[in-house]
Amino acid sequence: MLALLGRQLKRLGILKAGTSDADVLKAARRYCPHHVGHYLGMDVHDTPELSRSQPLQPGMVITIEPGLYICEDNDQAPEHFRGLGVRIEDDVVIREKGGPLVLSCSAPKTIADVEKACGMG
Repeated sequence: MLALLGRQLKRLGILKAGTSDADVLKAARRYCPHHVGHYLGMDVHDTPELSRSQPLQPGMVITIEPGLYICEDNDQAPEHFRGLGVRIEDDVVIREKGGPLVLSCSAPKTIADVEKACGMG
């Protein structure tokens, strides 16, 4: 996931085109300082004892929530990206058959949809 984020940082011009793969991963970790997801239980964070490297199994519920945060004072990022913070979360049930079930598929994710849901659009 961090490699994908790094490629998109380059595509957007947040990272220079010639940035090495190692530096791309470092930047992705810096701009996405939290994990890209976690297990969900009866409470949002009630599964700290489960290893993130454990293979997913049917019945598990996870979040997929990559985030991107660029500090206002980051002089290495283009100015129009400074102060940006965004995280979009999906909650997903791992199923035996039929692929994952995305519980949040109807949640607003675009700017227009979020503004509409908040009564701003």
